[in-house]
Amino acid sequence: MEYIMNKVQAEYGFSDYQIKLIRFSLTGLFYDVSKTLIFFLYFHAAGRLPEFLFAVVPLILLRTRTGGIHFRKYWSCFLFSFAYLYLCINVLPVILTIHPLVIYPVLLLCAVTDFLIGPASLKEKPSVQDAYYKDLQKTTTKKARIQSFQVVFLVAVLIFIFPEQPCLIVSFWTVVLHTIQLSVIKLMKEVKCREKVA
Repeated sequence: MEYIMNKVQAEYGFSDYQIKLIRFSLTGLFYDVSKTLIFFLYFHAAGRLPEFLFAVVPLILLRTRTGGIHFRKYWSCFLFSFAYLYLCINVLPVILTIHPLVIYPVLLLCAVTDFLIGPASLKEKPSVQDAYYKDLQKTTTKKARIQSFQVVFLVAVLIFIFPEQPCLIVSFWTVVLHTIQLSVIKLMKEVKCREKVA
């Protein structure tokens, strides 16, 4: 990979910083694709492929819009993601039976919470001084919040239209766990801010 990066840098005149960004993006893409492929194969072998798809699609849509907990190491991220999917697919739908009328208020609460909290990450972001970039950041944040609300709303609509589809409960739990994850991030950030003040 180093050879390819050096060749790209020489060919297109990218700075060292731009090459670092490209390397970071390619590494992240490789990690995400490899994890998803391994999970796909595991849940296919376990006979839970439809449930996996009903979990991973809303998960990807929500995480790309509102963020979530990220890990620096591949294996910690892999284990966390696997535990997340396993809970949504194999554990929560089995041990917690949710009445259909409870699903909608819970999803509404999740949609509002995601809208108010997201996008959220534990990573420190540099403060933006330029007014143009501040406006752009506000616009992007607002768009991501609206899109996350729409994803949760779509899950609710699908559950309403296809209440007999058992895989949709997996999507429900995916949304709930994602909202819990965002809430945990919000609490952790508040604790960090109070520790800095004290």
